[in-house]
Amino acid sequence: MDFSSELEKIGHFITGKLAGKDAVVGISGGVDSALVLSIMARALPKEKIHAFFLPDSNTPKTDWDDVKKLSDSLAVEIKAINIGPVAEAFRSLLSIEDRSAMGNVKSRARMVILYYFANIHNGMVIGTTNRTEYLIGYYTKFGDGACDIEPIMHLYKHDVWDFASFMKVPESIIKKKPSAGLWEGQTDEDEIGMTYSDLDKVLEDVFDLNLRSLTNKHKMVEELHEKSEHKRKLPEFMKEGENQDR
Repeated sequence: MDFSSELEKIGHFITGKLAGKDAVVGISGGVDSALVLSIMARALPKEKIHAFFLPDSNTPKTDWDDVKKLSDSLAVEIKAINIGPVAEAFRSLLSIEDRSAMGNVKSRARMVILYYFANIHNGMVIGTTNRTEYLIGYYTKFGDGACDIEPIMHLYKHDVWDFASFMKVPESIIKKKPSAGLWEGQTDEDEIGMTYSDLDKVLEDVFDLNLRSLTNKHKMVEELHEKSEHKRKLPEFMKEGENQDR
């Protein structure tokens, strides 16, 4: 991949879709959001960028450190807002015990905050989902999947890592184990059940080369894609003239 050309294309895509509006983005300390912010910093005036780090009590210190490194390297302010009290209010109110459900609540709480700032700045929310995550539905519906612009959704995870290296994203961010930060000790690869290296190879087979059901890993990925199809669709609605049972 020609990353110089890709940088220019994505930059034009972002500025074109924003059409002069401000950009709001959530920064996690991971490589996807770091790459997106790095591209935004090249494409947009700094005063048009509103970046937010939204940790909770389970967020590791390494994420705090990496967000600081990223902010310093790009000379872009990243404001930290602790969502812990919001998350705990939901946990208490709803008596949440399911770890996965609580992780989704946190993700949606972050979405609410980002859209609040988009509202007051008359801006748009920039997403950070990559193609690997998109194809298997590895994101929270109406959480981190909620945004107005997705600048890296055409890039597989291995492309993101290579692109981030080209953009000189801090090495500690590139090398850390990917995690959505949904609970303490959570990692993407453990939750998915496959390394990103294997996952990308299988996804390329299935969706780029149309080579299906070759191995158990292929079948697993196809099943993940099928089960998450609802995340990639608009809400269902009744079509004009459709039979209406009352």
